[in-house]
Amino acid sequence: MKARKVAAQYAAYTWYQENCSGEQSQAEAIRFAKENWTAFLSVADKGWGRLLIRIASERAKRRGRQVRKRYRSLAS
Repeated sequence: MKARKVAAQYAAYTWYQENCSGEQSQAEAIRFAKENWTAFLSVADKGWGRLLIRIASERAKRRGRQVRKRYRSLAS
């Protein structure tokens, strides 16, 4: 995914979380971000997008290691 698109989706997600009152779920905020990210391109910074991508990839790497360790201990 392109860094600027990631930044725009994150901006849309956070805008929705902060401005929509009531009992909104995280799934609704994600849906809003995926559908309306183009409206947030003017405020999207490529550097923020790269940072968000890096954070997500590091979390995925750590999650993969934890899963493997757990399964190794179950096999013993």
